[in-house]
Amino acid sequence: MAAGPTAVYEQLTILLTLGVVSHLFSKRFHQSTLIGEIVIGILLAPSLLGGMFGIFVFDTTFVQTFAALGAIFLLFLIGLESDFRALYTRKNFLVALGGVILPLFFGFVTALYLAPPSAVGAGSSPFLMALFVGATLTATSTAIAASILLELGLMKGDIGRTIMGAAVVDDILGLLILSMVVGVAHGGIDPLGIGIVMAKAVGFIGIGILVGIYFFSPIVVRLQIMGLKLGVKHGGFLIALALALFYSLVAETIGLSAIIGAFLAGTLFASGPLKDEFTDGAQYLEAVFTPIFFISLGLNVSIVAVLQTPQIFFFTIALVVVAMVTKMAGCAIAARLQHMTVIESLAVGWGMTPRGEVGLIVAVTALTASIISSSLFSVVVFVIIVVSVAPAPLFKQALQALDQERRAKEGAAAKPQA
Repeated sequence: MAAGPTAVYEQLTILLTLGVVSHLFSKRFHQSTLIGEIVIGILLAPSLLGGMFGIFVFDTTFVQTFAALGAIFLLFLIGLESDFRALYTRKNFLVALGGVILPLFFGFVTALYLAPPSAVGAGSSPFLMALFVGATLTATSTAIAASILLELGLMKGDIGRTIMGAAVVDDILGLLILSMVVGVAHGGIDPLGIGIVMAKAVGFIGIGILVGIYFFSPIVVRLQIMGLKLGVKHGGFLIALALALFYSLVAETIGLSAIIGAFLAGTLFASGPLKDEFTDGAQYLEAVFTPIFFISLGLNVSIVAVLQTPQIFFFTIALVVVAMVTKMAGCAIAARLQHMTVIESLAVGWGMTPRGEVGLIVAVTALTASIISSSLFSVVVFVIIVVSVAPAPLFKQALQALDQERRAKEGAAAKPQA
C-alpha cells in the first residue's frame, strides 16, 4: 500500500467505489443498501477473497477512523428524523418495549448457555459477552421497514405510523441499553454501578435535550440567519455538526458511546426550522462515510469462523431463530394488547423484525472493547444480515393481507347503501 497522503487517496478511491457497487447490487435485488455494503466487505475480508488473492489491502487505522465518522453522521441523521413529541405515544412505546425486552432476555440466555468459550473477548466475561449479544438484537432497522412501507404506499396509514414510531422509540431504547452495557463493561457489575450507569444515560439524555433545545438550538438558528445575511450559507449546519461531535465527545468522556451523543444532537433540530437543510447536508456526509462503516464491519467478518466448529454453527442458527421469533412475538403481542387486529399485529411484528444500524453499532462497540471475540462478531453480523433480509417477504404478505381485509370491510360497508 502506498505511504503518506497518497494512501488516503488510494483507500478512499477503493472504498467509495465499492460503496457505489454495493448499492447497485443491493437495489438490483431489492435489498437495503447496508446489506450490500456488508456483503462487499465480507467478500473482500482476509478470510475470503482478500486473503486468497490479496485483491485490496486496507489500512486498519484509516478505515476505523472514517468508519467511526460514518457511524456518527448516520446517528446524527437518524436523530434529525426522530422528533420525540411527534413519535412518542403510549402504543408506540409499548410496541417498542415488547420488541426490546424479549430479544434482550432470550438473546442473553442463548449466548450465555450456547456460545462457545471462544466467543468471550480478552477483556470480558461470559456475562458481559451475553449481555452485549442480547443488546445487538434489540433495535429495529427503520430504513428497511420504511422502504417497504413506501413501496406499498402505506407509510401514512395507522400501521405505518405505528411501525415507524415504534422503530424510532426502539432505537432510543436500544441506544439507552447500549449506554448501560458499555458503562457496566467499564465499571464492573454491581447494583450501584448499574444504577450509576442508568443515571448517567438518563441524565445525559435529559440534560442534553434541555440544554440543546433552550440554549444551543437558538444559537445555531441565529448563526444561520447571521451567516445568510453575510453570504455564509452553511454556518448553522457546520455549528450543528460541531455540536454533534461535541455531544459525542461528552458521551465518550462520561463512559457512554459517542453515537448516543450524535443521535441526541440530531434530535435537537428534528422539529426546528432548519431540519430540512440540516438533513440535506447530513445525507451527503452520510453517503460518503457511512458505507465505509458498513464495509468495515464486513471486513471484520469471517465466514470460516461461523463454520469452523459445529458448536459455533449451531449457536448461529439458534441465534437467528431467537432474533426473529422474539422480536416478532414481542411487538405483535404488544400491538394486540393495544387493540390492534390479529393481521395488524402480525404486520407490526414482521415490520419490526429486521435489524440494522444500531445493532451493528452495538456489535462493533463490543468488538472494539474486547467484550466479544472476532469469531462471535462474525456470527452476530451474519445473524443481523439474515434477520434483515428474511422477514421482508413475510412483512409484505402481512401488509397485502391487511389491505385486502380493509378493502373487504369497505365493500361490506358500501353494500347496504347500494
